[in-house]
Order: sequence, then C-alpha cells, then structure tokens
Amino acid sequence: MSTALNEIGYPKVWVDAQLSHVDPNKVSATYNHAEYVEQRRRMMQDWADRLDLFEQNLVELASMPLTVHLEGVPVILDKEAASAPLKPAAVPLLIVTKPGDAMPLVSAAKHRLPAVTSPRSVMKQPLSDIQRERMELVDVFEAPHNLPVAEYAKMAGKSRRWISYEIKAGNLLALNLGNRGQRVPDWHLDPVKHALIQAVLKLSRGSDPWQIYHALLQPRAMLRGRSALESATATNLDKLIMAVSTTVKESEWSPQQLRLT
Repeated sequence: MSTALNEIGYPKVWVDAQLSHVDPNKVSATYNHAEYVEQRRRMMQDWADRLDLFEQNLVELASMPLTVHLEGVPVILDKEAASAPLKPAAVPLLIVTKPGDAMPLVSAAKHRLPAVTSPRSVMKQPLSDIQRERMELVDVFEAPHNLPVAEYAKMAGKSRRWISYEIKAGNLLALNLGNRGQRVPDWHLDPVKHALIQAVLKLSRGSDPWQIYHALLQPRAMLRGRSALESATATNLDKLIMAVSTTVKESEWSPQQLRLT
C-alpha cells in the first residue's frame, strides 16, 4: 500500500500518517495526524476510485500518476519574504488531476462503481429448507441465555477446566454448532432448573443435546401451554423429568430421525 501510494505521487508524510507509521518526534507526529485528515480523506477516495477503475479493466487510467498541488499555501517570492512571518493559512487541500489537465482524475458519475453488494443474508433470494434451518439454529445457539463456556464458568464461580469436566461427565447441558465452540444455558444457575436438566441428562445419556434442549422448551398441554423449564418447581420435578425424558426418547424414533439413520 505504501509503495503504491508513493509511486502514484502522494507525499510521504500523508501516506505515513494514513498507515499509522509513527513519527519519532511526538510533537510533529501529533501535528501531522491532525493536519493531514482532509488530505488523507481525499487520497483514500482517489485510491478507492482507482480500484473501481481496475475492476472495470481501465488499467492505464487507474495507474496514471497524479499531479498534486495545494490550495491555501502561501507563496514565497524572494529571500526577504522568506524571512517574514507567514500569515496563518487554511489547511492545504489536495487537488488530484491528470498531468496537464485540470479535470479530476476520476469522474464520479462515470467511473465509480455502486456500493458493495449486500450480504447474501439480506439479499432477496429464496432460501432452501436446510439454509433456513441452519440460520434458525445459529440464532438459537447465540441466544443471550446460551453462554460461552468461559463466561458461564465466570458466572458460576468455577474454573473453566471444571466446567469442561462437568460437561464431559454429563452434568451440564452443552450445545455444539460446528466450529463455534460450546455454549451452556444459564438455566443451570437456577437450582431447580439445574436439578431438572441434570436428571434428564442422566436418563437420556447418549441423546443429542439439541433434542434435550428443545424438549425442555416444548410447550405442553399438561402445563397449560408452558414448557417444563418454565414450570419447574421443587414439588413437580419428578413429573417434569419423566415428561421431558419421554419426549427426548420419542424424538429419537421420529420418522425424520429414522430417515437420517
């Protein structure tokens, strides 16, 4: 980047300021950083315009060296004038032109490309069922109540190593999603909910944690449309444990699961 900008013809101090190269003189470094803001802005806009030209295969125009002159800089006519104090002037402005031409190097209306294309997630394209399910799964995984292991360990007052041991031992519900690591629902921080989840984990060893997760949140007619997790109390734990465990077992033998196996 530095080589390209210098070869095009930009002053080295502007390039260094833009690339955060440190001036050993702290005073001048502070001054340069403040004074060259407008120049750097114009320089980077010109650089962006050149990239647009390259993308349109206008290589010669994109590579053309520029002519730089400054507006607002006092002109010294002779030696006597050089010794006279200079009047404060406005911050010099960068004017980028073709050699011997007064027109701007890049015509914004003609050469600038439109803004970067919107991400696929916001483009109006039909999503497949698999894509939609995956996006919904990511949203659930990143829900505020699902905490990264390190964050959960901090809130639980335990070491991360101990939490990892508890997950491996099957005492904590941990969700996995590709290379995004593991997340533990903060439900475990509630003693009653923790007891419910632990009991279901023991009765459902080898089951997919996601199935257990959804079974805990499934609305139930016996609970007037509420989930087992929402309705858990010290007096109804046994009933809820059996209901959730049964749902997990039934989900393992659903037609969809049979097709997957």
